[in-house]
Amino acid sequence: MAFNYTYEQMLDRAYKQIPVATKEEVRFEIPQIKAVQSGNKTVVANLPQMASAFRRLVEHLLKFMLRELATTGEQKGGEYVFVGKFRPEYLQDKINKYAKEFVLCHQCGKPDTHLLKETAATFLICEACGARDSVRTLK
Repeated sequence: MAFNYTYEQMLDRAYKQIPVATKEEVRFEIPQIKAVQSGNKTVVANLPQMASAFRRLVEHLLKFMLRELATTGEQKGGEYVFVGKFRPEYLQDKINKYAKEFVLCHQCGKPDTHLLKETAATFLICEACGARDSVRTLK
């Protein structure tokens, strides 16, 4: 049994059989901050969950936030209280900056990284591509 299809007909048939991609899967999404203002303070309820999603210590994330916000803060129960009024959008920008600097690989962009502190320097080591970049040390 011989088929007499032209190249264009076969190409059209092949294109019709290709499944349509429904949605691009993203393996890692930066978590959204949950913050409310209480008087002249800002309370963040999900800092530990964010640190866990980043695979970082909550102390490291807290230290970064305190420096970026140029304020003081403390842990009260499961919440973190920052002195000052900060909009959630502003805090989310700081979280995104943290992820870009201390979580996402500077070479391949994947979140499969860990921090390695050596004598006077801290390095961001990518477990996916093997890249090693220096990052600032938070004291």
